[in-house]
Parts: sequence; C-alpha cells; structure tokens
Amino acid sequence: MECPRCKGLMMLERFSDFFLIFYAWKCINCGSIIDRTISMNRKKSLAVREIQPVAAR
Repeated sequence: MECPRCKGLMMLERFSDFFLIFYAWKCINCGSIIDRTISMNRKKSLAVREIQPVAAR
C-alpha cells in the first residue's frame, strides 16, 4: 500500500489499548497511521465537501 501523505511504503501493524486490539496501516517513511475509522471519516468529509458548495467571499 502507498502512503497518501508521502507516497512511502505502508505496513500493517498491530496496535493495542487496554481493552482493544486493532490493526492499521502505518507508513514506515513518515509515520502516518490509517485505520478503518480514519478511512471512513475521510470518506464522509470528502462526500460532504462535494455536496455543499463553497461560499463566495
């Protein structure tokens, strides 16, 4: 997978909290982390931007 920020190599990494274990993609070049929640939130925000027109200044 290619990092959307720096175009570097992303590796699947295991992360853990006190109660939760999850996997996410982490860029070995810039350290950017993308998991399912981050990906879904970005898709939602991009969809809202496409629907709503930008107000003229």
